[in-house]
Amino acid sequence: MKKLILLMMGLFTVVSAMPQNCEAYFPMKSGAFLETKSYNAKGKLTGTSRQTILSVNETADGTVIRVKSEQLDEKNKPGFEQELEMRCKGDVFYMDMKNFLDPSAMGGMKDMEMKVDGLDLEYPGMLQPGQTLKDGNIQISFMSSGMTMMTMSVKIYNRKVEGIESVTTPAGTFECYKLSFDSEVKTILKMTTKSVQWIAKNVGAVKTETFDKNGKSLGTTELTDFRQ
Repeated sequence: MKKLILLMMGLFTVVSAMPQNCEAYFPMKSGAFLETKSYNAKGKLTGTSRQTILSVNETADGTVIRVKSEQLDEKNKPGFEQELEMRCKGDVFYMDMKNFLDPSAMGGMKDMEMKVDGLDLEYPGMLQPGQTLKDGNIQISFMSSGMTMMTMSVKIYNRKVEGIESVTTPAGTFECYKLSFDSEVKTILKMTTKSVQWIAKNVGAVKTETFDKNGKSLGTTELTDFRQ
């Protein structure tokens, strides 16, 4: 279950906010590339996430960003792949909450029909220290021959902007907003975690630290490569 959370947080490094009047906390240039690596509490690599911006298009419903997301395991073996769609309408960016589903579990369900319900994660156009942000959640049912084979859900809540800090990773040094939030993941079991995340304008999430409900470290995810 700890590995599930680390993979989930690795995926979480994909996004924050975007254009129109949105502050751009994610690259909005086609071909831009981000790589993040996740490590357990002992510093051992548990997985790698690679995202490529496929397109950025203006539509009647705002700016739509298509992202290819690829996951690799601790041995750098390719795993689950999916395409995400983000949108920016007015001064709010909406993150596709499929970004929070466990890729190892999704890989076994890739040929099944999926029914998805939930609220995308919102990022307002301007972030301010002390600001609270809205919750996000998703419920997904995997169907085969009309029967539900498995359900998964993720809830992100208690989101708050804690401050502004400079963060250095293998990808460089970035001026970041520091966010805190809680996560609840349900499959057969339920696990609740607390996280601290640093996000940078025009980049996205630079670093994420995840803890169990007692404050014990579960691991870290950090940006290791960024190109645009």
